[in-house]
Amino acid sequence: MQQIRGEADAKATEIYARAYTQNPQAAEFYAFLKTLETYHKIFTKNSTLVLSTDSDMFALLKHAATKTTGAISLETPTKPSP
Repeated sequence: MQQIRGEADAKATEIYARAYTQNPQAAEFYAFLKTLETYHKIFTKNSTLVLSTDSDMFALLKHAATKTTGAISLETPTKPSP
C-alpha cells in the first residue's frame, strides 16, 4: 500500500512539475501548497510553532488573521521577571 501511494505521489509530482514550470508564479504557488500540506501532516492541535517575524509563514498568518478578524491576535511571549 505504501509503495503504491509513493508511486502515485511521485507521478503526481512529476505532472505538477511539468505543468507549473510553464509559469514561474504557478511553480511558487505549488511549492507553497506542498509546504502547507507538510505542515498539516506534522503539526497537531497541541503543537507550538516558533516563527521569525520576517518569515513567509508569519506574514501569511498575520495577513489571514487581519482579513478574518480585523485584528491580529498572535501571541507574543513575555519575558520573565528578574
